[in-house]
Amino acid sequence: MALFWGYFSRFSSLASSLIIMPFALANFTEAEFSLWMIFVAFYGLIVVFDFGLSSTFSRQMNYVLCGAQTLEKQGVSGEFDKSNINYALFSTVIDSAKFIFLIIAVLTTLILAIAYFFYLETVASNSGLNIQYEWLLYSAAVVINIFCLLYNALFFGTNNVASIYKVTSYNNIAFFIVAISMILNGYTLIAIAVARVVSAFVYFVASKYEINKYKMLQGYQSVNFDKVKPTLFKILPNASRIGIVSLGNFMLTKISILIIAYYFSASDSATYSLALNLFTILSAVSLLYMTVVTPSLNRAMQEKSYQTVKRLQGRVRLVSMLMVVLGCIGISIIGPFLLKLIGSETSLPELPSLLFFSLMILLDVNRQISMNFIAANNHVPFSKAIVLSGCITLLATIALFELGYQHFILPIIIQIIVQSAFNNWYWTVVEKRTLKEMAVNAA
Repeated sequence: MALFWGYFSRFSSLASSLIIMPFALANFTEAEFSLWMIFVAFYGLIVVFDFGLSSTFSRQMNYVLCGAQTLEKQGVSGEFDKSNINYALFSTVIDSAKFIFLIIAVLTTLILAIAYFFYLETVASNSGLNIQYEWLLYSAAVVINIFCLLYNALFFGTNNVASIYKVTSYNNIAFFIVAISMILNGYTLIAIAVARVVSAFVYFVASKYEINKYKMLQGYQSVNFDKVKPTLFKILPNASRIGIVSLGNFMLTKISILIIAYYFSASDSATYSLALNLFTILSAVSLLYMTVVTPSLNRAMQEKSYQTVKRLQGRVRLVSMLMVVLGCIGISIIGPFLLKLIGSETSLPELPSLLFFSLMILLDVNRQISMNFIAANNHVPFSKAIVLSGCITLLATIALFELGYQHFILPIIIQIIVQSAFNNWYWTVVEKRTLKEMAVNAA
């Protein structure tokens, strides 16, 4: 059931994006469409503002609910009793998550306000647009989604994976219905902003319902902040490392949309953004099976069950890589035909450029599979390498654009070169080495 809802949530996300796109292209001016793409890029900051916390909190909940009696900064607990769940520790993890996500929500509000006054207001005014109400609503949606990261951690941490995909599906459907209805009635950017707020509210309410329905907070009792502080000191180091990885990934992908919008025409910016969004969705869909089985992988790591770990990781790589290969072929060959069929005024790049996008995503998916495996053992050694790659890619892209080498595929080529210098192969080697060590210990 989790896999069904997982694929349905991705399908609804993909369907809403693809269906809304031609309506937007038919009704938005070039300036409005470019601003929408910038809005989408900022929406991706939710993952960055999460800073790896939701996955870290969920992993700690997995450990506690399968018998861990202590939390460790790195590695898994040495004190393990499957018959005695430490609900006091479980409660401490949840209250730690509540506290930290409240702080993040406040900081997010400040950052989005600064982004408007020092970047978006200028970009919009240069096009003769006033987007203060649109940005206010869009920012509210982002902040609500930041709060909901707590629920995401709880869903995965209590192994109610289907629930997160259910509420995500409801969120996507609400966004699609509201956005299309308002666009057909003559609204443009405000339609997207209102749809985002409504869908965020749906996500919040549906999450509350799922948590109560499946009694995910069974055994939870609020604890004093004095107990929260030591838990945060143990959890935050690894979370910050994963957060740095999220920041690096944002610099490698989403921030390029802002750069392309600055250096290129609205037409080129739209083409690049469309391709990047499609391949990003493909990456998420390809890694869905990995996301679904990650709680089981976490538990197998805690229980030091080598055969289970090996079986799960092998399946993850087989399913994910097969899907990404088929998806790349579909986007590159069938994608342009489908866009013409629906009458889209924005086209995909030429086939050679799509091949570069495909290579980037193939390497990226393989790398993420390895890094997810390493993180399942509560080790995050790859944070510095990822953020360094992101910085190098960002600076190299801007430098070459300033020197006059202006082709919109350049950020993708630079990313492939920079990532392949280390990250695209090294972490897979670490994964294989870890499996060998586990095999030796299990013998």
